[in-house]
Order: sequence, then C-alpha cells, then structure tokens
Amino acid sequence: MKKSLMSCLLVAVFSSLVGCAGMSGNNVRFAIPSEGILQEYRSGQMWQLERSERFKSYQEATEYVEQLTLGGYNDWRLPTIYELYDLNYLFDLHKNGKIVLNREGNYWSGEKDGDGMIGAWAISDQCDPERQYETGKAGYVRAVRP
Repeated sequence: MKKSLMSCLLVAVFSSLVGCAGMSGNNVRFAIPSEGILQEYRSGQMWQLERSERFKSYQEATEYVEQLTLGGYNDWRLPTIYELYDLNYLFDLHKNGKIVLNREGNYWSGEKDGDGMIGAWAISDQCDPERQYETGKAGYVRAVRP
C-alpha cells in the first residue's frame, strides 16, 4: 500500500474516532471573556458569539456592525473572508470546552478594497482544513474586532 494512501486511511480512521475537534489535542483556543463575546487566546481577536439576523444586502450588514455595541466595545466590523476561514479552521481543530458556535449558513464579509462578499466556508467530508467559500444571496453577520 502506498504511503500517501496509508496516511489518508489513518487520518480517516482517527477522525472518525475522535471527531474534528480532536485533531489538535487538548489545547483550548477560545474563551468567553464577557457575555456575547468569543475571544481567541493567541491573537486576542474578539468575535460576536451569537450571529445576527439575516441581512439581504452588504449595506444592511455594514450598518449593523457600525451600530453594534457588545461587551462595552463599539469598534466591531465585518470580518474578511480569511478571518472567517481562520475562525472556522481554529474552531474545528481545537477543543473548545462547552463553547458552542453556530457556524451554519452564509455570513457577510467585508473586504478592504471591495463591496463585501457573502458566503460560507464548507468543510470537507473528512474534517480536513480544506474549505471552499460558497457564495449566497443573504446572510448573517458575525462581527469581529479589532
């Protein structure tokens, strides 16, 4: 059996036994420092824990984050597609205690040089970090700061 095929089989078996969150051991990466906020330990970046209602336009999504005050902070913004990817990637690969993060559906993102995008990161069948950004028509906001 070729080495790469053996590696794939081992990953598949391991993933089915421990799930996606078990792939990186027991190191917890997220905490809830105050109500409604999720914080990633290493970067210090804060995320809105509960997603917003669904918005049909980029303008509605940006108006929402501009008016958002959460945990005493009012400098929330739309995340980039790369930040959304990193959030999902880190949440998949690390055990996060009792923290539940609803990640289903499409989410608005804000780009520095564009009009924003909407979509969701779809995970592969084997819990690999391989994902694809899928576009959609309406979506939620999960604001980020700074």
